[in-house]
Amino acid sequence: MQFIPGQRWLSETEMEQGLGMVTQLQGRMVSVLFPVTGEMRQYAISEAPLARYQLFVDEVGQHGDGWSFRVTQVDDDSGVLTYHGIREDNEEKVLVPESQLAAQVATNQPLTRILAGKLDRLDMYNLRLRAQRHLQTWQGNPAAGLMGARAELLPHQLYIAATVADRHQPRVLLADEVGLGKTIEAGLIMHRRLLTGRSERILVVVPDSLAHQWLVELLRRFNLQFSLFDIERCEQAAIDGGAVFASEQLVLVPQSLLSHPMWSGELFEVEWDLLVIDEAHQVAPEDKRFQVLKRLTEHVSSLLMLTATPEQAGIAAHFSRLQLLDPDRFNSFERFTEEQANYRELAPQAEALAQARKTAELDELLDNYGTGRVMFRNSRAHIGGFPTRHLCNYELPAGDSLAVRFNWLVELLKQHKNDKLVLICRHTETVLALHEMLRVQQGVHAAVFHEGLSLLERDRAAAYFASPEDGCPILLCSEIGSEGRNFQFSQHLILFDLPHHPDLLEQRIGRLDRIGQQADIFIHVPVVENTAEQVLFAWYQAMQAFTQTNAIGESIFRQFAERVHELIDVNEIGQLDELELAQLVSDTEIAAAELRDSVEAGRDRLQELNAFRPHQIEALLEHIRLNEKADELQSFMESFWARFGVDYDRLDEYSGWLRPSDQMRVPVAGLADEGITVTFSREHALTHEDVAYLTWDHPFVQQALELLSFDTYGCTALGILKNRALPAGAWFIELTFSSLVMAPKQLVANEFYPRQTFRVLLDSQGRDLTDKVAANALDSQLQFIDKKQGRLLVKQLRRECQQAIQQAWHSAEQQQQVVTNQALEKMQQQLNQQFARLEKLKQRNPMVRQTELDAIELRKAELQQAFKSPLLQLDSVRLIVNIPA
Repeated sequence: MQFIPGQRWLSETEMEQGLGMVTQLQGRMVSVLFPVTGEMRQYAISEAPLARYQLFVDEVGQHGDGWSFRVTQVDDDSGVLTYHGIREDNEEKVLVPESQLAAQVATNQPLTRILAGKLDRLDMYNLRLRAQRHLQTWQGNPAAGLMGARAELLPHQLYIAATVADRHQPRVLLADEVGLGKTIEAGLIMHRRLLTGRSERILVVVPDSLAHQWLVELLRRFNLQFSLFDIERCEQAAIDGGAVFASEQLVLVPQSLLSHPMWSGELFEVEWDLLVIDEAHQVAPEDKRFQVLKRLTEHVSSLLMLTATPEQAGIAAHFSRLQLLDPDRFNSFERFTEEQANYRELAPQAEALAQARKTAELDELLDNYGTGRVMFRNSRAHIGGFPTRHLCNYELPAGDSLAVRFNWLVELLKQHKNDKLVLICRHTETVLALHEMLRVQQGVHAAVFHEGLSLLERDRAAAYFASPEDGCPILLCSEIGSEGRNFQFSQHLILFDLPHHPDLLEQRIGRLDRIGQQADIFIHVPVVENTAEQVLFAWYQAMQAFTQTNAIGESIFRQFAERVHELIDVNEIGQLDELELAQLVSDTEIAAAELRDSVEAGRDRLQELNAFRPHQIEALLEHIRLNEKADELQSFMESFWARFGVDYDRLDEYSGWLRPSDQMRVPVAGLADEGITVTFSREHALTHEDVAYLTWDHPFVQQALELLSFDTYGCTALGILKNRALPAGAWFIELTFSSLVMAPKQLVANEFYPRQTFRVLLDSQGRDLTDKVAANALDSQLQFIDKKQGRLLVKQLRRECQQAIQQAWHSAEQQQQVVTNQALEKMQQQLNQQFARLEKLKQRNPMVRQTELDAIELRKAELQQAFKSPLLQLDSVRLIVNIPA
């Protein structure tokens, strides 16, 4: 190596030092100054770990003053280079001695790394290419964010999620009946919007009693880490300073916080882009909290409201909630009621089209009429697939209520010793007492589930109960402790006592009676004489709450709660008036029948047909089935873990144990020190809630794809051929270029132009062999070479490699232009179709907002501009040298 003062060199062993400059030669030593760190290094000339840094014509260089230039000519004056070039900011001609080059160079660029002799293993290089192919497929997948939930792929849920998630600033009411999965629909919408960049900061408002359930559901089903802000958390955040809610992107608050004068006001200090309100019907228009919600809905551009009973509090209250969605559209209650009556007249026509499978005509009818664009309501009757409920009640004599019921429970367990039974009662104290009595008196081990347990303890209890091999026969749950968990694998529910509200009863039964339940369910109710259950049981039977879903529970409760509680009080002291109880039963039966008839008469068949159009979701379901590729994902992740030092041991056919090791290259976010059990099987995940479900959407997988696509891992490699048919020393260079459309996240450019990779293969003569030699044709022939020998080979071919890389850009640019043109055409076609459809709809359906049309036009214009200049970068380099044996 010939060193001359003023030359620029890279350190092969300390690339972070940046670009060094030769300052002095003394005998056999060379001194190099690294301006980035201000350090001086001295090396033996014969063994200096340095790589000569030089630019070629058409390359872009960086001047020390910060501006860049494109090289047009290179002069060599006795070993020191001077670059002629054109400044990129003002087209001015410049002369740049290499001593004036910026000292900070991009050490993560493959060109810089190959010049410095930095080489990765061949398997890491191949893993990088696999990751990039997977990332490209995932980014362009219309089901991204929809297929990664721990949930069954239920068509009606996916239809609503897919319809709403991609809208510009969606504002909708999700009003499916109980058990159809509104929470899952909302979670799917949030998940897709977050993963695609449509949303970044989300606020969820839920009833206080459901706050923990929502946290668990969002984390367990969607891997969404929400932060619960109750009063205590708000007070702590205020001490830390700044806006209370600014520290987190995903925030969940209890409804009670809306009543707090200080913390409710803080909600408006943050720019949320999506607001989710669960059980929206619980906040009545006359409630002070409703006014806070109203202000929030005006403050946030996108809105999801959830309620299973939209009209339970009356049509006027329902209209008030629709006004939260779109006050301009819903500005007249009289006109709204008139329109609803007119829509229902179209129901027979829509039903006939549905029966005749005239999907095109049905779609046009549903698009043009009804509140379908802002309200989605599926009914159990419309969806189907639910089990039959069987009531098994047991009249027990008066006495020590707990002892009487415990003896009955022991007998029931004997009768169902091969079944799994779920028992729910009001209080944790009862759960703990039963657990101890079963263990001590009967030797029966039970799993317990109550609000006093941590999330991990609940997971273990659920797993213990679910296990068919070594699990327990019964799970004991408290009222709140049972929330957020579903036990469809059990067909027997024991209501050890009865709640005082019909909605709580429905919630209990809903733990088993859900979509996915494969058999009939049996509801066991012990009724001890002279207890509250005697009154409650009769009352619930009168409204048929045990044997069918009870959408009228809240209305019945408001009408009869006082009478029920009076009867309970006198019954528990043995003074029950049988005639009064009979009258309550009779009055409840009449009221329940009238309410059900009213609900049925008001049922909007147009809404049901609009909320789920099976023919429109078939393509997406097929897309999910084709792209889940669990086996391919598992193979990729096992390779990633092996190369990055994460220990993975298979436990059985469906699951494995994942844990960190001392050799981990990078920390895995969310991987606890003690490790976790993971599965790639949706079926296994649905029956083992304590097992992490890994899909292409999962944070572990996304981290792997991003590390291998955007970091330096595997970006430079050297492989040896031993092919006697080729001349010794013949070499090839395989280059992979990446291409990105630089656009704001909200435009979701990936939908049309996911991150692209373009391959160019050149031989030592500069001939382009890309189309003649397939990407994986050489993989099986290549052999690993140790780093020392690899560096020596790279040193010999540095100049030739740099020239080849420069030559390859033209081929990559041509490939990019073809793909960009295709993406541009696809984008224009799809957005034009969306605009034309909405514009036509707007003429008939006032639910279509002008802002939706404007957003499509704006998105198209901005994407057209972004597609003009995609960012092309050299991503990875593989040098292949033939050394026959």
